[in-house]
Amino acid sequence: MTKTSNIPEPDPAWDYYLTYHKLLKAKAQLNQLIDDIGELELATAGSNESINEDLFDLVQLLDDTRLPVELPICNEE
Repeated sequence: MTKTSNIPEPDPAWDYYLTYHKLLKAKAQLNQLIDDIGELELATAGSNESINEDLFDLVQLLDDTRLPVELPICNEE
């Protein structure tokens, strides 16, 4: 993995390239949610609803990131 300005830049041909970027997106969303919750002083129905919506989106993103367990067989000849 090469680094540009201290930010890792994986090779687009890497098998886990898309997974890597989806996980970075999920990490950013989770960090934002943690920051948002840290600023709240009191729980309200509205804040709970907003947190639950963000959690739903995060879980959906992670669920969409799942990888197949069985890989197709490659016949190298």
